[in-house]
Amino acid sequence: MINYRRAVIKSMAVLSALAFSACGEKTSDSLQVTSKVTSETARAANTPAVKAPEKSSGQPNILIILADDLGWADMGFRGSDIQTPNLDRLAAEGLVLNRFYSMPICTPTRSALMTGRDPMKLGSIYAGFQPWQNGGVSPEEHFMPQSFQAAGYQTAMVGKWHLGHTTEPLTPNVRGFDHFFGHLNTQIDYFDYTVADGYDLQENGVSVQREGYATDVHADESVRYLTEIRDREKPFFLYVPLLAPHSPMQAKDEDLAKYPKRRNLPATKKTYAAMVDNMDQAIGRILSALDEQGLAENTLVFFFSDNGGLEAFGADNGPYRGGKLETFEGGIRVASVMRWPGHIAPGTQTDDVVSVVDIFPSFAEATGVAMGHEKKLDGQNRWPALTNSGPDKRDGDLYFASNSPIYNKFHVSLIEDKWKLVQIIDHDWNELNIESFLFDLPNDPGETTNLAEANPDVVKRMAGKIRKWQSQHPINGVRVSLAPHPGWRAPKDYAKSVIPTEDLREDYLDSYTSGMRGKILQRRHGDKGKLSYE
Repeated sequence: MINYRRAVIKSMAVLSALAFSACGEKTSDSLQVTSKVTSETARAANTPAVKAPEKSSGQPNILIILADDLGWADMGFRGSDIQTPNLDRLAAEGLVLNRFYSMPICTPTRSALMTGRDPMKLGSIYAGFQPWQNGGVSPEEHFMPQSFQAAGYQTAMVGKWHLGHTTEPLTPNVRGFDHFFGHLNTQIDYFDYTVADGYDLQENGVSVQREGYATDVHADESVRYLTEIRDREKPFFLYVPLLAPHSPMQAKDEDLAKYPKRRNLPATKKTYAAMVDNMDQAIGRILSALDEQGLAENTLVFFFSDNGGLEAFGADNGPYRGGKLETFEGGIRVASVMRWPGHIAPGTQTDDVVSVVDIFPSFAEATGVAMGHEKKLDGQNRWPALTNSGPDKRDGDLYFASNSPIYNKFHVSLIEDKWKLVQIIDHDWNELNIESFLFDLPNDPGETTNLAEANPDVVKRMAGKIRKWQSQHPINGVRVSLAPHPGWRAPKDYAKSVIPTEDLREDYLDSYTSGMRGKILQRRHGDKGKLSYE
C-alpha cells in the first residue's frame, strides 16, 4: 500500500479540511464544507454537562457503532445537507479515516470485523446471509468479543447481527457477547421488526416486544445498557450495528419534515436523508450517555459504515465511483471516524490505509487485550499508524468481492501498491465475460481512467492473484440467494426457531471431504474452491 500522509487540522473551529480527498486534493464541489462546526457548539447543542469521569478500571472501554449502507458524502462535515451534528462532533473531537475499507456488502464486513480474517476464507464474502439460508461463520472461528471477555471485559451488542441465525452456536450470546438485544437477520421492518414475514427482535435469545422506530429502540437499549445493565466495576465492549440507513426505506414523519427540498423520485433521497438524520440522533443519545456517566474520556469510540451507500436509495458516495454491491471505491471506501481523548488528537484526519480486518488486532493492541485466536489472522495491527507512533504503510494486498445481487455475476478487485484492478466476471450459461478496469489509485481515486488496455501484463498478473485468492473460498460458501427455496417457510418468530446447542451434533460433517476421497476430489476441483475448511 502507498504510504499516505497524515494531515492535522490546525483549527478545531474549522472542519473544511475534512473535505480533502485521500490524495491531499480537494474533492468535488458537492463535498465542500459549507458551515463551520466546532466541538463546543456541537456539545452545547446535543449533549448535557459532562460529569466527573467514572473511576477507571485501568482498561479503556470500547464502543463500536456501525452504520448500514451510509454514503461517503452523506454527513455534514463532508458538505451534505443531511443534518449530522453528532457525527460532525466526533469528527471535530477525533480522527477521520479517509481510506478505511470495508467489504461491499453487509455480512462479509461483519464477519471480517468480528474475526480479523478474510471473509473469502470464511465462505461469507460473496453475499449476505438470508433468512432462508442456514449459513453462518464457522463455530471454529474466534470472535473479537471473546478475547475481550477473557480479558475481563463485559461485552454487549445492540442491533443487527447478520452472521448466522439458525443454530445456537451461530448466535451472538455464544460468540462472545454477554448481552444481546436486536435482530438476527437483515432487512428488518423499522416499525414492526419483521423480516420475510417472521418476527425478529430478541433479548438474549428470548423474543421481546417494543414499540417505536427501530433506530430509536437501538438508541434506547444502548443507553439502557450503559446506565442500567453494565457492571460499573468492569470495562465494557459495546457493539452497536444499527439498521439505518439500510432498506426498507422507512422514516418518521418528523424527520422527513426536515428535508422539504428533497424528493423521493427517482431515488428515495428524502426518506434516506431522514433515516441518516435519525441515525445521527441515536448516536448523539449514546454519546450523551457516555458524557452523563463520566465515561467519554476513557472510551474508544469507533464509527464506520459496513459498505458504501446504495445510490438507488438516495446515497451519495461522491467523488468516488460506484457504491454498495460494487468493488469500485464507492462501494468499499467508507465513512469512518475514531475518537479517544488523550490518545487520538482531535480534529485530525489520516490517509493511511486501514481495513475492517485490521480492527481486531489494532484494538487489541490499543487496549492490551490478548487475542485468543488460533487460525491465522489476515488483519494487521494498524494502531501505530493511527496514532502516528509507527510506520504508516500497510503491507500486503487488499481484496474485495461481491456476488450480489445477480446470480453468477461477480465483482472482484485487488489493491496492490498504486494499482487497483477491478473485474466484473459474468458467468453466462455458454460463455464467460470479464470486464477489467485498471486504475492508478493515488493519481485517480475517482477511478475515471481505465489503464487496462495499456498495461496488459499488470492486468494478467493481478488477475492471477485474484484467481488464487478466490480458490480459498469454501466450496459451499454462501452465494447470492435473493429468493428462498420453494419449500422454505419463514418461522413466525426467529428467536424461537434457533436450534439449541444440545440438539446439534458436535462435529462438522466431512464425509465427502476427508481421507483419500477428499484429497482426490480437491485435486479435481482445483482452484474452484476448498472442500475442507481451513
